[in-house]
Amino acid sequence: MSSKKGILKRREVLKKRARDQIHFMRKSANISQEELADRVGVSQSYIARIESGRVDPRHSVVLMILEALSDQEKKVCADIMTPNPVTIGAREVVNSAIRIMRRRSFSQLPVVRGRQVIGLVTELDIIRNLGLDLGEVTVEAIMSQGGVPTVDEKTPIDSVSDLLEQYQAIAVVKQGRLTGIISRSDLIRSGV
Repeated sequence: MSSKKGILKRREVLKKRARDQIHFMRKSANISQEELADRVGVSQSYIARIESGRVDPRHSVVLMILEALSDQEKKVCADIMTPNPVTIGAREVVNSAIRIMRRRSFSQLPVVRGRQVIGLVTELDIIRNLGLDLGEVTVEAIMSQGGVPTVDEKTPIDSVSDLLEQYQAIAVVKQGRLTGIISRSDLIRSGV
């Protein structure tokens, strides 16, 4: 009888240790219960019940949670990007870009046609064209050639550092829609 009590007590200690570890890893990764639940495919309330000890999850759920939390430790573009970036339309005049860049202290702006990012206009682009009438010339006419590299929000950060050696900024997209921008200063600020 006492060995059965010992087994039950050890099981309770292990369950508490596991739920404390899950809670600690989730908080360390700075993700919400809802976000973790989405990644694992369970409800937010189920994650809350696991962390509070009100439910004993299946082994497979624990493994999925641990895998999701381990993946989170690798930073992705969404973690360091500037969300909802200010953009400028391709047909806008350069003076409009200058006003935005001066007001916001930006060194570049994504250029869009509709919802599609087609390039980047930089301070250098503007400097190279100071001899033109910047109140008449469109942003598209002076923007950097070659477009702007685009990456998905879930792209690991370590794979974009090489791109930032060649480009001032990288557009971040989700399902083809611009959701953010990563500049060299964003990468430096992230401490990666």
